Amino acid sequence: MKFNMDSQTYKDLNVFSSSSDADALFNIFKLTNTIGGREKIHEMMYNPLTDIHVINSRKEAIKYYYDHNISLKLSRERLDLADHYLKHNKTFLKRNIIDSFYDFASHKLNPSNDYYIISIGITSILKLIKDISEFLAIMPAVNAPQYLVDMSTRIITLLTSAPLKESVLPDADKLRFHHISKLDGVFRGIGKSQISEILQCIYELDAFETLAYVARKRGFSFPEYTATADLKLELNGLFHPSIENPISNDVSVDKQNNMIFLTGSNMAGKSSLLKSIGIAVYLAHIGFPVPCTYMKTSIFSGLMTTINLPDDINKGLSHYYSEVKRVKQAASLLNDHDNMFIIFDELFRGTNVKDAYDGSLLIISALTAIRNSAFFISTHIVELAEELKKFENIAFKYLDVYFKDKKPVFTYSLKEGVSTERLGMYIVQNEGIIELIQRASKAI
Repeated sequence: MKFNMDSQTYKDLNVFSSSSDADALFNIFKLTNTIGGREKIHEMMYNPLTDIHVINSRKEAIKYYYDHNISLKLSRERLDLADHYLKHNKTFLKRNIIDSFYDFASHKLNPSNDYYIISIGITSILKLIKDISEFLAIMPAVNAPQYLVDMSTRIITLLTSAPLKESVLPDADKLRFHHISKLDGVFRGIGKSQISEILQCIYELDAFETLAYVARKRGFSFPEYTATADLKLELNGLFHPSIENPISNDVSVDKQNNMIFLTGSNMAGKSSLLKSIGIAVYLAHIGFPVPCTYMKTSIFSGLMTTINLPDDINKGLSHYYSEVKRVKQAASLLNDHDNMFIIFDELFRGTNVKDAYDGSLLIISALTAIRNSAFFISTHIVELAEELKKFENIAFKYLDVYFKDKKPVFTYSLKEGVSTERLGMYIVQNEGIIELIQRASKAI
């Protein structure tokens, strides 16, 4: 079953962005040795999963690299040359000894780009086969997970099956002209699909190595999964991966408290916290390491966030109406799927306070009846808390702010309860706006 996650959620969590945006999640993880490895990571990130066995298999493969600090020592140039060679669409070199020598001699006298691509491509493939064979030989010695064992078995099967089996693969450093002509017909011809599959396996291994490196470098951990249908999320030491020196927090939901009502003043960090939670849930569903010290989660059927919802100018929709349509979209998902993970940052911020209060109360009250999904809802309207306290499955949390020397101190720490601090007027006054207006009025 497909994991439900729409384009707005991808944007909210900044999963993919412009190549220059270092904070985009993909740009954090794409540090592969090979272009193919980077494409594998991109493919994984575009396809979150709901199958706990597939997710766990991928996670264990990455963790294997992490635990054993294993490096493939892959040559990006070698892999790129091999890939370019396999895509080369010129006629195969002739295999008989006379024509082989003629092609070789002609290239020596009058260098040919086609012959160079073929010879360097074959050399690169032979060296890659040697490298991957040496790597696979050590895997059983360090208790590799089943996914990697199966991949190892598959690569060995490909190398020892026709037509590669019938081809005597010489050492790349001892390659002669007749070897080049013979192997070209194998590597680009009858054995091309086998070589291509081996390269795809190498790219995946490169991706796993890179993901393990990122986890080690950034202090990420590996999520654990519950196989039961009961809703659960436990996050310890959660932090946002793109914030320098971030404050970490512990967050949890379960079937008893499946809704978090989050309050906090302006700039308290509500949006960043909600993004951190969404990022952790998303990464866990692709089997990637997550930005926290510990995570245990049930498998959700999808993730939907509403954090940076834009106005739909092309359709002439106001921000408020866009919010209403987004809530309706969430309701439709909840009708079609159990175990959804829903995040709303500032419900109905695009309308007046009275309508925002009434609308938020109406929607949140209705959502409390759904116990098989998780909800994180933030708001400035702290007055809602009194009306919502009658619902036993709501946990009230706030991000702490206190004043010191008449200035607010933002702790970014999550606490039990409801925020009582109001900083809106302080921020307005602190910006000196009134003084500017008064000065302007005197100048008239």
